[in-house]
Amino acid sequence: MKTLTEEVRDERGVGRLFTLCDGVFAIAMTLLALDLRLPDLGKNPGDAAIRQALVDPEPRYLSFLISLYAIASYWRRHRAEMRTVRVGRPALVRLTMFLLLTIAVLPFVSDVLGSYGNQAGIVVAVYAGVNVVAAGTLLVIRWVVDRHEPPAEVASEHGRYELWFDLAAFVLAVPSGYVLPGNGPQALIVLLALSGVASFVTRLLLRRRGDAGAQTREVFPGSRS
Repeated sequence: MKTLTEEVRDERGVGRLFTLCDGVFAIAMTLLALDLRLPDLGKNPGDAAIRQALVDPEPRYLSFLISLYAIASYWRRHRAEMRTVRVGRPALVRLTMFLLLTIAVLPFVSDVLGSYGNQAGIVVAVYAGVNVVAAGTLLVIRWVVDRHEPPAEVASEHGRYELWFDLAAFVLAVPSGYVLPGNGPQALIVLLALSGVASFVTRLLLRRRGDAGAQTREVFPGSRS
């Protein structure tokens, strides 16, 4: 049995890991916004020139939105998977460091996607590949947590499906830059939107199943759903 001092030390270690994660995620989001900039328009540009300058970076806007969604989702899911962890196991620390590596790379590949995503299929493939690695790392983190935490305290059933949907979307996005040349970022958005719809439908189905199970237990108190 652990002493109180050991438990406090473990909790502090996990807290420091979360603090590091929050910092890396926040910096990555900030770096995404720094890529949103206008070209030099000279002195006293007219309304037409400014309007055109605001419209021209459309691919950058798309890559910014995609990456912001991805980083926010990874942060939320990492917190959800780790919420019951009280001991900073070496495996979880290493996996979290690897996840942070992919998050730190995302602003760079997002910049490349915004600049060349409509011109070369390899750009979309690399961007989607980084996200496949990030989502896969979260799935491995989930597996490690499931092995050491009580089953009742692991991530929700809906959360499990949600991560798989996004992983499938990014896997399908890898060849999309070649199959749909010139429309890589747009294909990414469509695939992620379909992932969101699938996640929403799954949430509704699971909720209905849970409500049906609750009603059954009310009618037959001794039954199990």
